[in-house]
This record gives sequence, structure tokens and C-alpha cells, in this order.
Amino acid sequence: IVWDFIKHARSIGVPVGPGRGSGAGAIVAYALRITNADPLEHRLLFERFLNPDRKSMPDLDIDFADTGRDRVIAYVREKYGKECVAQIITFGSLGAKLVVRDVGRVLEMPLPQVDEIAKKIPVGPNVHLHEAMQSPEMQELARDPQVKRLLELSLKLEGLKRHTGVHAAGTLITKEPVVRYTPLAKGAKSDVVTTQYDGDVCPKLGLLKVDFLGLRTLSIIDDAVRFVRKRRIPGFDIDAIPMDDPATFEMLRTAKALAVFQLDSQGMRDLLFRIKPTVFDDIVSLIALFRPGPMQSGMLDMFVDRKHGREEVKYDHPLLEAILKDTYGCMVFQEQVMEISKKLAGFTPGEADGLRKAMGKKIAEDLEKMRDKFVKGAAANKTNPKLANKIYDMMVKFGGYGFNKSHSVAYGLVAYQTAYLKANFPIEFMTAVLSSEIGHSSIGAEDKENKLVTYLDESRRMGIKVLPPDVNRSESRFDIQNDEIRFGLLAIKNVGSGAAESIVKSAREKPFVSLDDFCARVDLHAVNKKAVESLIKAGAMDGLRPGEPPAAARARLISGVEHAVGRQQKVRADLDKGQGLLFGAGAADPPVPSGADAAIKPLSEHDTLAFEREVLGFYFSGHPLLSVKAQLKAVATHEVGQLLPSITTPVRLAGMISRVRKMVSKKTGEPWVICTLEDLSGEITLLCFPKTYATGLSHLAKVGAFVAATGRLSFKGEDAGSGAPEIIVDEMTPLDSSASRHAKRLRLKCDATLGTEKLELLRETLEKHVGPCPVVLEQETPDGLAMLEVDQRVNLNQSLLEAIEAILGERSWGIDPSGAPATAVPRRFGKSSS
Repeated sequence: IVWDFIKHARSIGVPVGPGRGSGAGAIVAYALRITNADPLEHRLLFERFLNPDRKSMPDLDIDFADTGRDRVIAYVREKYGKECVAQIITFGSLGAKLVVRDVGRVLEMPLPQVDEIAKKIPVGPNVHLHEAMQSPEMQELARDPQVKRLLELSLKLEGLKRHTGVHAAGTLITKEPVVRYTPLAKGAKSDVVTTQYDGDVCPKLGLLKVDFLGLRTLSIIDDAVRFVRKRRIPGFDIDAIPMDDPATFEMLRTAKALAVFQLDSQGMRDLLFRIKPTVFDDIVSLIALFRPGPMQSGMLDMFVDRKHGREEVKYDHPLLEAILKDTYGCMVFQEQVMEISKKLAGFTPGEADGLRKAMGKKIAEDLEKMRDKFVKGAAANKTNPKLANKIYDMMVKFGGYGFNKSHSVAYGLVAYQTAYLKANFPIEFMTAVLSSEIGHSSIGAEDKENKLVTYLDESRRMGIKVLPPDVNRSESRFDIQNDEIRFGLLAIKNVGSGAAESIVKSAREKPFVSLDDFCARVDLHAVNKKAVESLIKAGAMDGLRPGEPPAAARARLISGVEHAVGRQQKVRADLDKGQGLLFGAGAADPPVPSGADAAIKPLSEHDTLAFEREVLGFYFSGHPLLSVKAQLKAVATHEVGQLLPSITTPVRLAGMISRVRKMVSKKTGEPWVICTLEDLSGEITLLCFPKTYATGLSHLAKVGAFVAATGRLSFKGEDAGSGAPEIIVDEMTPLDSSASRHAKRLRLKCDATLGTEKLELLRETLEKHVGPCPVVLEQETPDGLAMLEVDQRVNLNQSLLEAIEAILGERSWGIDPSGAPATAVPRRFGKSSS
């Protein structure tokens, strides 16, 4: 069955993943091309997938390109009958963190207080509230009667089913109609019919459960490969690339892994920089190690230190070397635990898999029973009980965090393929990545990162020029034109697929020459007035007014939209009634008098950028914060893009308020606000609760304000790091005053020819901006750079910096953040100097 629908997927051009889960360990699956990772080469275990002691059918998880997954499911429904194919229900439970948050909300306790309690609960799949309550910190919090009641109620509710849902991918395929095997249910908010048994029960009934998963990365690889074949290597085969490519590993060692599957996050890039992978096995281990368990247990640090020779690799028994050599003596994978139990203690494959399950679920009773069997089995291998117990303890400690190697190898292969494409075919890869974000990156959402911005910045960092959208040159999706990436029309808000197709088709026939020409030739049912305005705001119609600055062109185009669209709609309505124009539809209007056109003022820089952000989700031609980039660097302890769940100390962010939502506390009636702060790396939600808001934030928390915000990092979701980051604000100040407070110094740069007149003018300027920030003058002399300390301290603000540039020229100043190294300043420049 699985071979059949995978074969069909490939025949219709739907990319299929190399494997997923324990199924990648089956050599029969590899031989049938169900999987694409050689289990013998990577020492994967078939019994991790299927063994004589297994009582239920194994799962089969298959990744398809997200753009083709539904076509494969449709094929399965058609082949086996709709009544024999059903999706599987899911039940959401009240975990330790989630139950505390839910009960706290019902009790109307302050969110920061509930958040503080929830953060005291450890992260992990087997964490229970009664265990977390034993910590001194939790016991201290429980002295508060309200907190005590919260915890008592939470204990009673923990573990209960919270809600039902539909499994994202789980599907049953049965011989007879599904209703003969399982009761069915219909979703409360949809017509999707699901089983009433969950994914654990269905396989125990002997039913075949297949996960049809949509993996966007497979679509990215497919698009990139198509570009490579079209532009460079006609017969390029992604499955035949060398697995030891120097350029790929050099890129990974320097942690330039943005957009690389599984290795994209800031935390994973930090880990790449530490591990510096040199072989494919390192990537496989990386994927397994980047989880809370290995990081908190010390296994990750041990792996890094042993790889780089800072810690000796030791094996407690000679038989362990062959099993643990690839991971530097660390137990990283579940399969390693299984192999140790087989080789050292004589476990059968089924018993080894049973031990793996017991360790993963931390079933104490089963672990003790298996300890006796392990020690006795090891004795038969002439291993003394003390050493056998030591090895078993190590297996229990690290084995519980062990990862499925079959899955890690399969996903490591996808990660390597994307890294290879980025390192060797950068423009093809990044074009595919950018196209994949169409419809996924949010435009204007408050709590979602716009990954399109991140990947556009990465493209530019890689030296790839990204051209703006253009109705005469853009395709529907991102495209490559003359070794540059052209922005896709579908990435513009309000431009749908029908509109994009109509524009591209008409532009291929003949380039548009004016707004009237555009409206006359596109399908105005698809390209409505809103879409036309969005195209103008995005800069996609700048070329229709050649020779004019974008700000002027866009202002005049926007003013003409109503007339151009209305006229063409009337023309078409008349044609539909049989009242055609004498000289044909679309005849040009009389030209607009030049005086009227010239009277339309160009857009301001602020409005130009604001329009771009409105329809693209980001600023394309510039950024309001670029003018205060140095102040941002001086003030912020972190950029938004650097925030990780592991950060526990207060952070200070600097940027611009882009959205404000006014709130009122249900409990006290006091006002508070939710803001979106934007810096040059991304955006984040700021929660300014009543107590903080009352300190005078009403004049600061306004759209367009440049501010610095200090507070505690929090993550939405049950587990830390599982959702969008947000800051619970303790303090918010204007960027200018914060820069003066936190900057180490203002550096002024000039050459040796600076005259007395300019020096005097500079001194007067500094005296007009008295504040706390030290100033240093850097002067180029024949003997090198001379540093002169200025007696006057200043308040850093934009007017001061603009005045300095007027005297000393562009790029004549710099701001050192508070953490900058000290520099010797041998001479002084002050009122007594000449």
C-alpha cells in the first residue's frame, strides 16, 4: 500500500522525503524506495521498527512536499474508497504548565504572577505538578493563599483531556468501511469525520495508520533543483550529491545556516558554531542533541568537549567502543541503548526495544526488573556486577533522552541537502526559500515573525541582490533574473493568484506603459482596485512613470487609481451591453494636464516606507530605524532575532513601536497595552501591564515612537520556547535618553585638516546638547590616530548627530555600547584647548 502511493506520488511529480521515524531502519523499505537512507550504512535497527515482541502495527510516517500532499491523499481515497479512509482524532491534555495557566486564568490571577509560577515548573514530557511543587521556590510561592489554591485545583485537573482535534497527518486505511472497526465523530468546527479512537488505540486494533505529512522543505528543494537544472546543470540529481562537500561543511562550521532545514534557529546555529561539524554523522547527532533533555543533562556539553579533544573519550567496556564511537562515547540515540543491551547483556531484539520504551517513559518498576536481567546477562560476558550496574545507570540517565536515530538520519539527510544547495547554489536556493514563504509569512500580524524579512536580509548578506516587484518583470513567485532575485507578485498583500496570473500573462504579451494601459489589459475582476493600490504601494508600478523618483511616482499613481479603474470598468460594462467604443475598448483618456499632475505632492519618506510595510509586511527600500542604528546598538542587550528560551536575565530591546492595542484589566479596570516593538532583526510583542503602564507609558506607547524596553522574556505555549516570544515590560524609556544612559561614549571622527572655526562650531553644538554620555574626538594625523577626550558630555539624540554630520561630514560619528573595550585617551579636548 505504502509503496503504491509513494510510487504514484513520484509519478505525478510530488517530492517524497527520504524517510521519517523508525521506518527508515527497514531495509525492505529502502529497497522499495519508500525510504532513501541506507540503514546498513548508518547502522539503523530494523527491530526499532518491527520485532517479534511488538503487539501492534507499526506507524508509517511519510513526508511529501506540502504543495502535493493533498493530491496523494486524494489518490488513496479514490483507490481504496472514501468509506475506507479516515483521519484520526487527537485529545489535548492538561499538562503541568498548561493546567496552571488555565486555572490561573479562570481564577483571574494576574498574568505575570501565573507566568512566574508556570516558569518554575521544569520543561519536559514527563514532568508532573506534584514533583515540581517540592522545589523550595514553589513552596515559597505556595505560602500565598491564592497561589496555594491555584496549585491545589491544578493538581486535581492535571492530566485530564482538555479538548479534541484532528491529527494533522494521521490517516487510517482499512479493508472494510472504517465504521466497522472504530466509532466515528464529526469535528465541532468542521465537517471532517474522524475516528473516536486515538492514534495509540488504532494500531492495537491491527489497523494500518499512515501519517501523510506535508513538509515545506521538500517543496523548497524541488524548486531549487528545478532552478539549478534550468540555469546550470541539466541533469542535476539532489540524491547523488557528495556527502563530504567542503563548501557545505565550511558554511555549517561558521553557523551560516539560516533557511537550512532543522539548523535554522538561533539556538541551533549557536550549537553549530560550538560543534563545528566535519562529517554527516555530526549533523545527525546535532538534530538529536538539540532538545531540552540532552542540554539539561550535560550530554550536549560532553559531546562538544569530546569532539574537540577537551575531554578524553572513554569506554567503560571494550564492547561499547564500536557502538558509541561515532558519538564520541556519548549515548545520543535510542538505538545505541538497544545495541548495548544486545551486545553486552544478550537481550533479544524485542527485549532491547522493550528496554528502550521503559527508559523513554521512565517506568521505574520495569527498569528495575530489566536491571536484574541486564546485570545477569552482562555477567555471562564476564562483566562484573559493579561495572554492569554503572553502565546500566548511565543508560538510564542518558537513554531516557535518547533520540530515534532512524529519524535523525532521515532528517539529517534533508538538512544536508538544503545546506549543500545553499553553499553551492545560493541564488537558486534562496529564491526557492523566499517563494516558500508566500502565504506563510504574516503581513501585519502582532505575534508572528515575518520570516520573509529574515530570508531577504540573509540573501543580501550573501551578496545576492533582491530586486523590487515590477508588473512588467515579476513572475507570480520569486524568480531569478540576471543573477538577481526578482520579488514575486504573490508576496504582495491583496494580490491573489488570479491577479498575479493575469498581470504576468498580459506583461508577457506586451509591457505595460501606463496605469490606464495596465487597467485596460488585466482582468479587473481578479485585479481589483485594492490590488492595484497595493501594487503601487509596493513599488511594482514605479516603472510606469519612468524618470520620476519613487515617492513622486507612487503619489501620482495612487491619485489616478480611482479614475483608471473606474473608467475601464465602465468601458467593459458598456461592451457587455453592446455599447462598444468607436475606436475600441481601452482607448487612452485625454492626458492629465501637467499642472494638475505636478500639483500632487510626492509621498514623504515616512509614508513611502509605511505603505511598503502595509502591503509587503516589511520595509523594502529603507527602514525608519536605519537613521538611529548606532543608538540601537548602544542601548540594546539583545536584538529580537537573538532571543532564546534559555535567556533568564532581564533583557533590554531598542526599536520602534509599530502597533499598539489598548487593554483594560478585567479584575481592576486599570488600563494596560500590548505593543509590537520592531528592530532591524524582527519584531516582538511587549506586554505593558497596569503597574508598568501607570509609570507614564501612555505618552511612549505610541505607533512610531523610538523606545528602549527592559523586561523579562516569556514564551507563549505550554512549554518554554514552544511559542512566540514576548517581553513583560518593567521599564520603557525614549531611545534618545536611553542611548545617553547606556552608551559607553560618542566617537567623533575627523582628519588633521579640521580648522579652528569648525572646532569652535563643534564645541558650541555639543554644549547645546548637555547630557551624561562621554565624547571622544578621533583625529587622523601623520603619526596615526590621535584620541582626544572632550570635556563636554552630551545627550544622544538625532538632532545632535545631524548637526555633527553637518560640521564633520557623513559617517563622522560612532557610538560605542556599554560593553565596548576601554581605549586609552591620551589627550583632552575641552574649553582650555586651542
